[in-house]
Amino acid sequence: MIAKLTSRAAGLAGLSTLLLSAMLLSSGPAIAQVPETDPYYQPIGAKTTATMPRVIIRNMIEDRAGHIWFATFGGPIHYDGKVFTNFGAEAGLAGMRVFALAEDRAGALWFGSVTAGVSRYDGESATNFTEKEGVASNTIAWVFEDRDAKIWLGTEGGVSRYNGKSMTSFTTKEGLIHNSVYAITQDTAGRMWFGTQGGVCSYDGKTFSNLADQVGRPFENVRSIVVDGSGDVWFGGQEGAFRWDGKTLTTFTSKEGLLSDFVGSMIVDKSGSIWFGHPGGFPRFEGGGATRYDGKSFKQFTQKEGLPFKNVYAMLEDKDGKIWFASAGAGACRYDGKTFTNFSATKSEEQ
Repeated sequence: MIAKLTSRAAGLAGLSTLLLSAMLLSSGPAIAQVPETDPYYQPIGAKTTATMPRVIIRNMIEDRAGHIWFATFGGPIHYDGKVFTNFGAEAGLAGMRVFALAEDRAGALWFGSVTAGVSRYDGESATNFTEKEGVASNTIAWVFEDRDAKIWLGTEGGVSRYNGKSMTSFTTKEGLIHNSVYAITQDTAGRMWFGTQGGVCSYDGKTFSNLADQVGRPFENVRSIVVDGSGDVWFGGQEGAFRWDGKTLTTFTSKEGLLSDFVGSMIVDKSGSIWFGHPGGFPRFEGGGATRYDGKSFKQFTQKEGLPFKNVYAMLEDKDGKIWFASAGAGACRYDGKTFTNFSATKSEEQ
């Protein structure tokens, strides 16, 4: 049975709005009672399923064992190459939506939730970090490990840094340009970069710098940020995608070849191509897909090219060079350069 949930909002103006709006399309192989602690959680009936549940997927990573992890509105889901397993209880986040994932260099997994802070799983037990432990907010949108093994958390209340012993938080009081932080990366010089609701800023360890002051234009609702092989910083959001090489800002929109102006996710693949994930429009999550840019030309991927759904919310390149795409409510698929493999059951199969 497929359950349809309605949202009180229909836009991407901020993280809170996104959390509500994204529930406009949700389904699962079996629906259980929704917990009161997280009313927008999408329960999955079975602990283990043969196909990827059709829940909203916000992020993906591949761990050192080659297993794929999904941050979803049904909790963290683990794929070992054979079955999909809901990992919420083990991660200490039973009944919670998960937005962010990371594996640190020690092999521990980090799960950022919407209402319960971040959880670190060391293979045996989970340790939760919330506002009580110094996290800026219990709503976590991004988890990133820097080159010094420090964990950075993008939250709805600022950015927090964990050094293995203590948590330090930065907000607009310290120079962060906006407290809603959606994406984090680090450049080749060691500077930290933050994509926020209010634009893009960098941090050199002492001072925050607003990119808008350097390029002479503002940015808003920046949802993704990556660094390419040349050290250029790429970021994207509702206004398109941008590349900053330290001197010049280059803008990419549908006029230049993007499938859509809204860029919700980005990755850099092994060949150096940039992939842009487009979530599409509300309320039906249609008109989205992906765009690949090889430095010379753009190639768009939609259902016409074999993509099995109408939107892309997250992307991942695995160790074999295959690209994974995740959607809002239609599951996940993998692209080998020629063919798309759908890992989720169709609606007719779930009914």
